[in-house]
Amino acid sequence: MILALWQYIKKNPVHYVIAGVLAIISSLLYLIPNYIIQLFVDGIVENNLIKEDMIRYFMIFGITMIFIYLTEATWVILTFGQSMKYQTELRTKMFRHLLTFRAPFFERFRSGDLMTRMTTDIDMMGTAIGYGFMLVVADGSLLIGVFLIMVTTISWQATLLSIIPLVIFGFIIYHLGMELDKRYENSRDEVAKLSNEVLEVVDGVRVMRAYGKKQLEQKRFQEKTHKVMGKANELVWINGAFRQVARLFSGLSIAIGLLYGGYLVGKTQMTIGELVTFQIYLGFLNGTIWGMAELVGIYQQGKVSYRKINELETADDLVDKQGILPIDQIEAIQFDQYHFTYPEDKQAVLKDINFTLKRGETLGIVGKTGSGKSTLIKQLLRQYPNGQKGQLLMNNVAISQYDMNALEKLIGYVPQEHILFSKSVKHNIEFGNADATEETFAQSIRTADFEKDVLRMSEGLDTLIGEKGVAISGGQKQRVSMARAMIREPELLILDDSLSAVDAKTEQAIIGNIQQIRHNKTTIIVTHRLSAVAHADNILVIEDGTVVEAGTPDQLINNKGWYYQQYQKQQTMEVNHENI
Repeated sequence: MILALWQYIKKNPVHYVIAGVLAIISSLLYLIPNYIIQLFVDGIVENNLIKEDMIRYFMIFGITMIFIYLTEATWVILTFGQSMKYQTELRTKMFRHLLTFRAPFFERFRSGDLMTRMTTDIDMMGTAIGYGFMLVVADGSLLIGVFLIMVTTISWQATLLSIIPLVIFGFIIYHLGMELDKRYENSRDEVAKLSNEVLEVVDGVRVMRAYGKKQLEQKRFQEKTHKVMGKANELVWINGAFRQVARLFSGLSIAIGLLYGGYLVGKTQMTIGELVTFQIYLGFLNGTIWGMAELVGIYQQGKVSYRKINELETADDLVDKQGILPIDQIEAIQFDQYHFTYPEDKQAVLKDINFTLKRGETLGIVGKTGSGKSTLIKQLLRQYPNGQKGQLLMNNVAISQYDMNALEKLIGYVPQEHILFSKSVKHNIEFGNADATEETFAQSIRTADFEKDVLRMSEGLDTLIGEKGVAISGGQKQRVSMARAMIREPELLILDDSLSAVDAKTEQAIIGNIQQIRHNKTTIIVTHRLSAVAHADNILVIEDGTVVEAGTPDQLINNKGWYYQQYQKQQTMEVNHENI
């Protein structure tokens, strides 16, 4: 952690040099008022204080305090300004880093944990480089300055005796700091777990109501909250021990200084003014020791936070590193005897996948739930590592050789779970291509058969859809996602069971629109409703990760296999539905 913070300080030397110099100057300036107090008290005791001396002391005292204020205000602004800048840069860096990860990473790190690392832990690192820097430089320089003044100008014997309790305190806070490390990590881990729980409760609140589980979930949530409180109280206990131990030993230090100082005054080896000033110096000294105690706490907590952040920086999503080849057009996609097994599994999910999809063709993928259809799509999106056997080629080149950013720009993907933002309909559609023309924007809405819905919305395209699209229906969510993909005018359009929430008539309208505007581009449609792929050039039937049937719709019907059976069932259901 120290090295990481030092690297940032070296990147901004001017700010930190100025802040450090001003911090040292302001700390040393505090010695001047104390010396003025010493002269003032001795003048009163010795009865030789004159008006001119008082005016001079007052002027020096006042000017010094003004300089202290100006120097402290300047270096504090510089230091904490850099602290906020550090947090901003670190948070931006980590967010950019998160965007590079694929599915295996998010299976290991839950959302609540990531939120805690991106907020609390980064805030703690900012505290370490801001408040921690202040304690090291300001309190450190004041500690050294006060100690040297006490030893050289007042009494080295009284100084050494007075700091004995403070040395003992230093050993104690070291061991308390080690315990603080463990307690803080336990506390922040429980907070991360609670954040995960909150996210699940928010997402599942309607399900809880439907199943009458509100009381049960409330009880579970309360138990987790009490657990967080318990861990937080353990941390409070340690922090409280820091303060009480500091108060005890600082009190002992002042008592020893006062007693021995009084003894020296009685022996005429110390003046009253020096005794008063000595006590003020001891107060400063104790203040810096308190600062050092806080510094230990900040260091231990910062170390935990740095460890958590560093885990994200060094994390590996297990996906092969992307290539560097450019790509601006998809001519052909080929799976050649392709096998794939998920990183944590032993059994292959895809086996001997073998087909070629050429530019301008439409491929339908059908099969039972859990047969491997979406897994196949995730291979094209490079959400998981390359298969363990066979090849996945694009334009006769391994897909891993291409620059992923360039490849992603050619793909429009409409997933099963529609991720929408709690903004307007227009914002969600434009997210697919912020530079799209008005004509392209309008075309994407028409293709998704969403025009009538927009007209019925209270604010039209400016209607806010709520968090995760809660304010619109399931079918509208799917069509907003569809329009978002279409506005990209992608080389490859992938529909992963993304028409399940719309009626058959709307589905046919969307499919017809896609056929009309994408006659020279490639489309993959994963579906359970066979009517969605009735126009496809080729259809794959997948079962247990293997292609068990392949061909045109007519060929599959003539084969009398799984596709034919499902076709018959769905035709019968549609006829019955029409009769009703």
